Amino acid sequence: MKKQSLILFLLLFSTVLSHAQQVKQAQPDSIIKIIPLEGRHNGYLYTIGGRLYTRQEVVARLLSYTPSAAEYHMAKSDLTWGYVSFGAFGLAMSGAVISFAHDSKLNGAYSYTIGSGFNETIGTYYPHHNKTGAYVLTGASVALLTTAIIEAVNGSKHVSKALYLYNFRFE
Repeated sequence: MKKQSLILFLLLFSTVLSHAQQVKQAQPDSIIKIIPLEGRHNGYLYTIGGRLYTRQEVVARLLSYTPSAAEYHMAKSDLTWGYVSFGAFGLAMSGAVISFAHDSKLNGAYSYTIGSGFNETIGTYYPHHNKTGAYVLTGASVALLTTAIIEAVNGSKHVSKALYLYNFRFE
């Protein structure tokens, strides 16, 4: 029993020593901070260790660390698909407006007169138009706009997570 407790003590002591050697060094001069810029031109300033850096330099730092690089690439992909969805929304909405205008009540309407004199009837004939295409394009445009908004929100979340992952190793 004495031998087993000695082995147990040595194993526990060795784990404490190995864990003690994995001390994180805080490096506050490497943390990326974002400062919102308000005024005539809105935007963001990026500081690392109190010095201003351009967006490209911050992106290069994010891409140098593998976990934040993966999140940055997901953000870039989401924002690209957001722009594509927004462009498709514009096309679908334009098609819906054109279809509604083409199938409006006044398109092809004409006035008529029946009879003469005292029994004369004046009216307007409105042909029936099928608006199914306009309704389908309107639904598609709403779906594409929703997709564009969701992709933009997800992209901004991935950028925030990439910055968090990069900064986490220095905290």
